[in-house]
Amino acid sequence: MSVPVLEAEELCAAYHQKPALTGINIAVYGGELAVLIGPNGSGKTTLLKTLGGLLPRSGGEIRLDGRNLHEYTRRERASRLAYLFQDAGTPWSFTVRECIAQGRFFRQGWFGGENAGDREAVEKAIEAAGLDGFQERPVNELSGGEYQRVLIARAVAQEASCLLLDEPAANLDLKYQYRIMELLKTLTREKGRAVLVSLHELGLARLYADTIIVLEGGRVAAQGKPEHILTGELLNRVFDLPESVSFKAFY
Repeated sequence: MSVPVLEAEELCAAYHQKPALTGINIAVYGGELAVLIGPNGSGKTTLLKTLGGLLPRSGGEIRLDGRNLHEYTRRERASRLAYLFQDAGTPWSFTVRECIAQGRFFRQGWFGGENAGDREAVEKAIEAAGLDGFQERPVNELSGGEYQRVLIARAVAQEASCLLLDEPAANLDLKYQYRIMELLKTLTREKGRAVLVSLHELGLARLYADTIIVLEGGRVAAQGKPEHILTGELLNRVFDLPESVSFKAFY
């Protein structure tokens, strides 16, 4: 079997000095779209931030392309790993194109400039995210959903081998939820990228995931193919629904 693009082995992490992740073992391969699901507070965001090196681990290992994550320089990590925050904060008054082009910064350095490859990557990301005609608009004048698409386009333009996305479909109209998931699926199938994404929308997970990872209380409760994971018995337990409610109604 090929080496995973991203792998966690017995990963543990704490948040505000409280245990948040315990004994996480997952692997995401090139060409695979893996989806994290779980109730609020289950550890999805903490896991993504820890895998991305944004939060320290308290135990275990993280490997990126077969190498320990902490061995990479920041520039090396940026060439291989892209991360989309759930809450990106208030945008500055960059144009849409300028914001997306920031995904290419690690290839240019402080005194570098765009080359033809940079421009092509940015234009492809703009088209893929449905942002044609938005290029010169200031991002601080966009709606929340439009700005979300800009951030996704910036991560795509980075051309990293692995993408970590925290709720990328949040605040998007239904049309763009599917468009973004189609884009992520294309990145895995045609570009061979590894994608790990957290979702609340189980319908999207069922349609697009190659693998689903269920988190519960900072641990992996289950992982596998959608048809094996998205069952009423498992999800009713994990999401703690009343016995009178069937999870089938949600997907």
